[in-house]
Order: sequence, then C-alpha cells, then structure tokens
Amino acid sequence: MNLTPLGIVALVAAALLGVVGTWSDALGSFPWWRLAVASLVVGLALEFVTVRGLRVDARWREAARLFLGRAETLELELRGETRRKLSLRALPVLPHGLVLADASAHDRTSLDDGIGGPHVHEPIELRLPPEGSARAPIVVRPLRLGVHAWPTLPVRVLGPLGLAWWSRRLDPRTTSRVLPDTLGRRSVETGTAEAGGAPRPRVGSGREFDQLREYRPGDPRNAIDWKASARVSKLMTRVYSEDQHLEIMLLLDAGRTSRTEIDGMSQLGHYVNLAARFAEYCASGDDRVGLVVFADRPIRVLPPSAGLPGVVRMRGMLADLEALAVDSDPIEAALCTARIVRHRCLAIVLTDLYEPSSIARLAAAAALLAEKHLPIVVGLLGSDIAALKGVEARTWLDPYRAIAADEIDRQLRAHAARLAGLGALTLTARPAEVDRNVLELYRRLRARHRI
Repeated sequence: MNLTPLGIVALVAAALLGVVGTWSDALGSFPWWRLAVASLVVGLALEFVTVRGLRVDARWREAARLFLGRAETLELELRGETRRKLSLRALPVLPHGLVLADASAHDRTSLDDGIGGPHVHEPIELRLPPEGSARAPIVVRPLRLGVHAWPTLPVRVLGPLGLAWWSRRLDPRTTSRVLPDTLGRRSVETGTAEAGGAPRPRVGSGREFDQLREYRPGDPRNAIDWKASARVSKLMTRVYSEDQHLEIMLLLDAGRTSRTEIDGMSQLGHYVNLAARFAEYCASGDDRVGLVVFADRPIRVLPPSAGLPGVVRMRGMLADLEALAVDSDPIEAALCTARIVRHRCLAIVLTDLYEPSSIARLAAAAALLAEKHLPIVVGLLGSDIAALKGVEARTWLDPYRAIAADEIDRQLRAHAARLAGLGALTLTARPAEVDRNVLELYRRLRARHRI
C-alpha cells in the first residue's frame, strides 16, 4: 500500500486534530481526532476489500513469436471486470533473454549465466473503462533463443476513495519463442540491407534452355514458365544447362568465445542470424546449404539440402542453440565437413578472429578445408573498437583506448594475412554490415565461377 496525496492529507489532518485536542480546549471534549483516524482506517479497509475483489487480467499481445536481435513492439493489455473506471500503474518485467530496445549495455543484465534480476521498464499508467480494457506499447529486443515465460506483472490499483495505491501481481500467462531472424523488410534494421527484400533470383539469367521440370519449393519466380504451367495446370520451372547448383557449408562456432557480446548481442546470436538469412537467400537459387555447429566437437550437423525444406531444417537446428563454456576446435568441424561433402564447396566459418590462442587451430582448419574447398572465415568487428581508432583525446584514458583499438586491428590484419596464405578468404565486418558483405562476396565468387 502507498498513500496518495489525498491519503497523506487525511492522515496529517487526523494527527493535527489529535495534537490540537490534546493540548488545547478549542475542540471541546469530543475526541474529533479519533473520529478522523477511525474514518481513515475504515476508508482504507474499504479500499483494501474492494481492490482485493477486483478481477483484472493481463496478457502480452504480439509476443508469441519473436525474432532474435530484431526490435519488436509488444502491447501490454489489461482487462478488468468492474462497473467503475480503474486507474492502474503497471511495472512491466521482462524475462531473461529480452531487453528494452533502447537499453544501454550498462543497464542490461548478464545473459550468459542469468546473473541479476529481470529487466524492468518504467511504470506505465493505464485507465481501464468499465468492463473494458486498456493497452500500452513497449519495444523489446530478444537476445537469446528459445522459449521464455513472462514473469508475473506487478501493478498498483488506485482505491475507489483515492486514498492509496494497492499492490497486486497479475499472471500474464504468456510465453515467447525467440527464433532466428528471417529475410524481410524489417530485417533492414538488423543490417541485411541487400537481403531486405525478396532474394534476387539467378537461375536462367541469359543461359541456354535445357528442359522443363515441375516446380520445387525455393525455385526463383522468374524461372517459372507460366505458359507451360497453364497448359498442364501446375507450376513448371525452366532449367538451364549452364546453371550452377552449388553446395555451401556453414561452420558455426558455438564455443566459449561466441558468448562475447558485440554491439548489444552475443556473437553466437549474430552467427545464428547470419546463417539463417544466408541459407534462406541461397535457397532461392536452388543452392544447397549445410550446417556444422561446433564447440570442442561437432554438436549439430546438417548435410547440404536445397529449397524450403532445407531452410526449415536448418532453422530448427538453430532455434534453441546455446553457447558452451569450452574452447572451440575448428579442426574437428573441418574434418566433419570433409566427410559430408566429397566435392568442392564453399565453406563459410563463422568464428572469433580476436582470440590469439585459437588462431593456430583455426589456421590448421583453414588449410585442411582449402585442400578441396574454398574456405571463407568471417569475424565480427565491434562498432566501439572501430570508433576508438584514431579518436581525438579528450581524457587521459583516450590515448590508451586508441592504442588498444589499433593493436586489436593489427592482430586482425595479421590473422587475416596468415589465413590468406593458407588459401582462405577472410572477412571482418560490424554486425550491421556482415550480412550484406557476406552476400556480396558470395555473389562475386559465384559470378566468377570460383565455386
């Protein structure tokens, strides 16, 4: 219970009446202060009974399915069964794995080990009409895959006499499933500028026609022969003799270093989003994409598969992925890739290029892959590190920060040069740009028949 200004005034008035009645005869012999206190107590008791009997339900709308790293607007809906208006103050509490979209890194709770309490929004004031409902928006950003149950919602209800706010806890009975991000217009916010629209179809662009076959899920729209489809009453796809149907393997690091946060989300989260969107893009051209998730050993393996079914299987493998607290061994992932794919393919390794202790094993894995395949090692570059390079010194710490950023950049270049000498391509980019850069490199290699 928290007294309102009206309740505080009534309490102070009762106290003043008591003081005046005790030390003066101005109020006569009748104990007016006792009547005031009794009236206040009765009013508070009436409010307590009334609020306790109220039926108010809460739920989160648009929260059943969320996408990793994508800012989503949810609505808190409160519905009351009462014949009078209700004034409420709700304090939204987010489950672990979700943060406010505008929360700073300093305000976020650690997501690696669950230390700390849930993330709390500022109180929201709502007014419920009689037998009605009220809604309030809140923007959240999921940072962890999996299913998250929303905790109970603390609310305060204003009593009918306006004397106090009374605390209640409402069970929203809401669970949110956080999935890897997808291609789409809203993905532009996460950095997939090129992949923000429909994937660019490639099959059949100016090459010799070979045959017609029945449409398969994932075929580009411009490869459909509409006249032939009309004749046989089912979709038919043109096949061209020089079309390439490539195989791509994504090697995703889920070891200790993938728990490191970069630009507000763990590296694993960025890897998962990149893998899911890249597979969706490649499936539009009938390319086959496989997956090896590895830590100290391969954890999950998916052979290359084409079309929508392959994308669905890959997203299912990525849907509940969590980083392990062990050092990664990319050599085991490279050996697993060599066993799965017998001929030349594009092997994209998503891992941390900062860690000096693991660069030797990463170089050995790149050399192993380069014997038959074309490896590309993709690393993430934090925006804060890029911003610190060459920054003007304003405090005594700024020169040391700039030196540290330059040293990290030097190490990255040295690691990239070492991998390039073994036949691997390297790509480092900020999370907001990595999708676009990987897709551009993929299209360029494909156009040059490097794969």
